[in-house]
Amino acid sequence: MSLIRFFRNRPLVIIVILSVLLIVAAVFTSQNDGSINAVEGIVGEIISPVQKILYSATSYVYNSISDIKERRELRTNYQNLKERVAYLEKELLRMNELEKQNQRLRRLLDFATEREEFVVTGARVTGKDPGNWFDIFTIDKGENHGIAVNMAVVTEQGLVGRIIEVGSNWSKVQSIIDARSSISGIIERTRDNGVVKGNNLFGFEDGTCSMIYLPLDSEIVEGDKVITSGLGGILPKGIYIGEVKEITRSKRDLYKTVIVEPAVDFRRLEEVLVVKGRTDD
Repeated sequence: MSLIRFFRNRPLVIIVILSVLLIVAAVFTSQNDGSINAVEGIVGEIISPVQKILYSATSYVYNSISDIKERRELRTNYQNLKERVAYLEKELLRMNELEKQNQRLRRLLDFATEREEFVVTGARVTGKDPGNWFDIFTIDKGENHGIAVNMAVVTEQGLVGRIIEVGSNWSKVQSIIDARSSISGIIERTRDNGVVKGNNLFGFEDGTCSMIYLPLDSEIVEGDKVITSGLGGILPKGIYIGEVKEITRSKRDLYKTVIVEPAVDFRRLEEVLVVKGRTDD
């Protein structure tokens, strides 16, 4: 029975034996002069593999914990960098947009400064009718800003149209390309007068104008400049409209008609100037 119990408790016995050997080794080590005796050698042979295993296990656990911690830090840093990049991209987009807006406003200011005969006020486009073209659109200035019906609307490129409706803080603009628009124009070089009408109809929109009622004997050529004539007293004289793109005439017509390419880009309007009147000399 005692033998069976001995083998059942073998791990405990091994631990006890190792403990005794360690104690003996410690005693001999403290008493000798630094030389290694037989007992110390035996103990060393027994303990050394155990120490290696314990060291390897400890190192593995430590390295694993370090790797987990490092991966967590990397994930955190990556997320922070990702958020930072997204923020900087938004800031860059905002700065680019502000730069473009400043350039447009600077050109409008230069135009207003050069045309001293005009009293103008700046306005921002706030809405438009459906479609690609700015045929009818609204601006953020109205009666409270001195805006009235039939005032001219321009950009630094040229004539946009005229005010057709006014509210307290908003106005509606009809552009020159709208089919319902009709203004007096003049060929700058030949001084021939005519009427500039918009060509944009529902289902047919090309962003051009037609200048009609031009004399048959007029010597208009492609590339001639068209400006407002000032007739009718609605729009000031001399505002650039566009240039002649094509000349059409049939034998039965009593007048010439030309296609005018507007100077203004009616697909892209953001800021405009409203011509409020003339300054006093």
